[in-house]
Amino acid sequence: MWPVSSPRARESADAPATFGRLRTDVFLMVATKGLALVLGLVTSVVLARGLGASGRGTLAVAFNMTLLLVQVGTFGITSANPYFVARDPAHVGRIVWNSIAGALALGVLFIGVGLAIRGLFPGVLAGVTWAQAAVGFSAIPAALASGFLQSVLLGQGRMLAYNVTEATWGVLAVVALVAGFAVLDMGVLGALAVLVVQQVAMALTFVVLLAPELRHGARPDLPLARRMMAYSFRIYVATLAAYLVVRIDMLLVNGMLGAAEAGRYTAAVALADGMGMIPVAIGVNLFPRVARGGATDTSAEVFRAVGLLFGLLCLISIPFAEVVINVLYGPGFGEAASLFLWLLPGIYCLGMVTILSHHFAGRGFPLEAMLVWFVALAIDIAINLAFLRSHGTAVAAIASSVAYGALYVMHVAMFARETGGVGALRPRFGETAQMVRTALSRTPATS
Repeated sequence: MWPVSSPRARESADAPATFGRLRTDVFLMVATKGLALVLGLVTSVVLARGLGASGRGTLAVAFNMTLLLVQVGTFGITSANPYFVARDPAHVGRIVWNSIAGALALGVLFIGVGLAIRGLFPGVLAGVTWAQAAVGFSAIPAALASGFLQSVLLGQGRMLAYNVTEATWGVLAVVALVAGFAVLDMGVLGALAVLVVQQVAMALTFVVLLAPELRHGARPDLPLARRMMAYSFRIYVATLAAYLVVRIDMLLVNGMLGAAEAGRYTAAVALADGMGMIPVAIGVNLFPRVARGGATDTSAEVFRAVGLLFGLLCLISIPFAEVVINVLYGPGFGEAASLFLWLLPGIYCLGMVTILSHHFAGRGFPLEAMLVWFVALAIDIAINLAFLRSHGTAVAAIASSVAYGALYVMHVAMFARETGGVGALRPRFGETAQMVRTALSRTPATS
């Protein structure tokens, strides 16, 4: 690892300008993610109408297995790339070459894994033909390349290219699906092909955007790749643990209480995921700034401001939760509103943990930042196993809130060691008001 500049190397006087640029990048990412949510809903409706319930289910099984293999196959590279790019831009060309070579090698490997699953465990992909599986899995190399190369843009701070490429190909994919069903009367195989082409097109677009950097690195750099994997491994393990903390409740509810209860809990979790979009966007954009040597003061200031604003958003959501769930899912999901309220403390804690975890990622992601996720996972599982079957689905929501609360405390304790105490994390209303004015002003961002 390269040496990290002093955590307080930049005084907080620089924060307004830093936040002005952060504001722009966050707004752009929130807009992109919001568009992605809308496109996801439109895609779901288009596929349901074009394929029917059976075809929609087959497509979901095939493509979700593809996405799962892509998630497993990232090996934390999407976090390592922006970290190393931000720390030393001279490595960008070699990182791009490593990303392309890694995506191709891992892509071929996980295509084989997917086809092996189809052959050895056909029940896992029940209803999916060999042709459909092959077409779906063919997206893996391109999907990995898209993720790897997009993360390089994050490290460079090229957020317009980062977000616009994703949004553009998302819109074009929906248009292609609508045209395919309306004009070509395509089926599951055709829909899978459209989704594969979308991934290939995105990957090629990122290659074009990064083409100037390719000339600076003549070939893949294996020693650099090994150094990056040492960093990415901790991120990868923590990400998998975080994924389990977020999703294992649903599996336990389904196994102990049945599919109907799992469906209601899933609706509450979906609403929670939507609320978490804002702190995720802030954390992702803060990460490369920290990696470039940004001051701990700046991270603390962002944490304080988000703490107040996200807390206010959580409180505002309380009277609207039932209305939103009834409108989106129907009266049969009414219980999901109360589950969401039990989840709300955890939603807040997880949002704040997201800010701090991205800060730690920018500092090299110490081992402790990885291990705390396993503590949270153990707490969550223990509460569910002890009380879920006897006390109902609310236990799953309470378990998540307790686990995320513990995670919040542990992250704050780690961060306080950098700031010299928890006092630096206490919200300051005047400071937050100034940041809000900066965020809403028309003053151009200059840093």
